[in-house]
Amino acid sequence: MIFLVYNFLIISLGIVFLFLKRKAPWWTALVNLVFTVTMVLSGYRFDLVLTGNFGVHLLLDQTSYFFLILTAVVLLAVFTKGLNVSLSNLLLILLGALNLAFVSYDLFNIYVTVEVVSLITFLLVVEGRKKIQYWSAFKYLILGTVGMNLYLIGIGVLYAGNGTLSISDISKVDSFASVLVAVGLLLRAGVFLFSMWLPQVHSEAETPISAVLSGVVVKSAVYALVRLEHVVNWDVVKIFAIFSALSGVLFAFLSKDYKRILAYSTLSQIGIVLASPVTAPVYALAHGVFKSWLFLLKDELPERDVTKWKRLDFWTWLSLSLASLSIMGLPGLAGFSKNLVLEQLHGWEKIFMEVVFVGTAASFWKFLLKPFEFKKKLPGMYNPVLLIASLTIGLYFASWERVLESFLLMGAGLLVHFLFKNLKIEKYPLEDFESMLGVYLLGVVVCLFLSL
Repeated sequence: MIFLVYNFLIISLGIVFLFLKRKAPWWTALVNLVFTVTMVLSGYRFDLVLTGNFGVHLLLDQTSYFFLILTAVVLLAVFTKGLNVSLSNLLLILLGALNLAFVSYDLFNIYVTVEVVSLITFLLVVEGRKKIQYWSAFKYLILGTVGMNLYLIGIGVLYAGNGTLSISDISKVDSFASVLVAVGLLLRAGVFLFSMWLPQVHSEAETPISAVLSGVVVKSAVYALVRLEHVVNWDVVKIFAIFSALSGVLFAFLSKDYKRILAYSTLSQIGIVLASPVTAPVYALAHGVFKSWLFLLKDELPERDVTKWKRLDFWTWLSLSLASLSIMGLPGLAGFSKNLVLEQLHGWEKIFMEVVFVGTAASFWKFLLKPFEFKKKLPGMYNPVLLIASLTIGLYFASWERVLESFLLMGAGLLVHFLFKNLKIEKYPLEDFESMLGVYLLGVVVCLFLSL
């Protein structure tokens, strides 16, 4: 129960500070990291059912650990940035909500926590008060509501067939209900065909919010999909995941806008995360670390158009290079855990995923090849936080027998970069509201067809 009390306290502090118009102190995120790491190292776990079949089922286990550590690390890094009163307190509330989401183990509580996280996300995105932020947040809210309403219908069907909402007690899975649950969560996770809202929302939000959105928020739906592995048809999820990984990396490679590159890369990386439920928690943690790092560096860069960069400050270039090498999969850094994903795939799936890793490397080599100059400028505190996290993940989950393969994929990416570096995309398709809704409905139909 200490976990629940702690997180309700975090949420309450955020609300109180918000009404008092006082900035939430950065050390609250540090306390959360210490609390989380202590909990993980001590092996603290629980399995609680609060009020029977209609109540809340909470489970803290190894799967939850990965997502809780991810939340703690990314939020600490973000809190080292200069946040205003509203952002700091909304992020503190989001911290508590995400912690509770990552221990949810019943169908309805997952719905509630994912929707709470989405509502806070909406408030965070519009905090910049720019027209494009309002519009992108509105599309995110409307499409998300459509998706989660389908999810809600799905869990209603599952409850009617099983008489319980607890995930562990779901034994009869109706294929139609399975599809409704899957398509609702795939939208929130940011998988292609379901989530063309993602690139605009993630690229147009304020920098700290973009880091949180790509680093952590989309993982709330990833967590739900992993928990519901036996409810959703994972073979179908994998098909959409690989398609998302391929399409996202293509758009990322063709983009010249820095935040668009990162946003489309998230669409791709979530596909990698969902390629296997076994490795999803590990790679979700790795992706959250290096992607939030890349987003937080945006304010240190000259402008968003990467083709117009002349020279970068050395410390900025070094941090950008380390974060880019991490997402490429350099041995010893967080992205090296991609080899765990490859070990779970076979045949055409593995070949396509290797193409994705080559494309990812090709998309980020352009940052390492930029010239730099020395200035009297110190790197932000988020850099050592995320570097330590990246090294810890990369070393702990290293598959050293695959070092050569990783270097070959990175080398192939460098070759692709030089061969096709002049190719660029000027317009981004399928991002108007009507197209988004149409593509989403198409995704639902395809998911139904594949599940037959």
